[in-house]
Amino acid sequence: MIRYLPSFCLFLLLTPLTAQRAVAIDPEESSVYRVKTLYEGLGGLALMLGSTAGIESLRRKPDIDDGTLRRLQETGTSRLDRWGLEQDALRRFRGEDASDRVFNASMLLPATLFVSRKFRKDFLDITVLYLEAHALSAATYAFSPLGPRFIDRYRPVVYYDELSFEDRRAGNNRNGFFSGHVSTTAVGTFFFTKVLSDYNPQWTGGQRALAFTLAAIPPAFVGVQRVRALKHFPTDSVVGLGVGAFFGIMVPHVHKVWARNHRSRLSLGGGYSNGAGGGGLTLTF
Repeated sequence: MIRYLPSFCLFLLLTPLTAQRAVAIDPEESSVYRVKTLYEGLGGLALMLGSTAGIESLRRKPDIDDGTLRRLQETGTSRLDRWGLEQDALRRFRGEDASDRVFNASMLLPATLFVSRKFRKDFLDITVLYLEAHALSAATYAFSPLGPRFIDRYRPVVYYDELSFEDRRAGNNRNGFFSGHVSTTAVGTFFFTKVLSDYNPQWTGGQRALAFTLAAIPPAFVGVQRVRALKHFPTDSVVGLGVGAFFGIMVPHVHKVWARNHRSRLSLGGGYSNGAGGGGLTLTF
């Protein structure tokens, strides 16, 4: 599902809070997300490494025997998935190459946020959240009951009798549900859009709706190409898009709510006495 593991530099950033007089909190200068950078970063990295190992183990499923291949040619598919058996098998590599290009670009898309200083100041927070989103999506594929560890679904390639048994019998062809390429692409595009939206609270509802609609286009394109590559049926791609979009949106959203709740518990108080002279600042969490 993931061709390479993105490199994330994880550091613990400690910023002491000091004040001599009454201080006001500027929402524009405070972080949009509340992130335990070190702990979440290390946890996300560990989960990503474990998920990557889990995905590799799925590729080593037992080969499909010739009898099963012959029997599959006689079984039908649902109306929604029939399109997966109507492709040109000899052009499958074109679909695979096209999907890989968009897949790789989507992985790097959130990095373009850091062109702006608005996002660079929260580089570590955003990077850790992005790592977490990918790690959770990968873990869902590798270990959850929704993924191929518990569901043996044959890829469309095994149904094409014009291809050789060698092309069709590989154990990895049991891993059709759900599409990891699509889910990973969706994590990248929806995470990018969610963060962009969170840092632009002035956006209208229509602008947000347009942004998230555009975010669905790259994973939808990858989903179509994965069908043309004989890697997945249409429903595999749809579920993959849903899984990736969920984690791409919910990981930053949960941390945004956490930051808002944390700030709502913060109270500032100060006082000044003309007689004795002096001032004070009280922070309550």
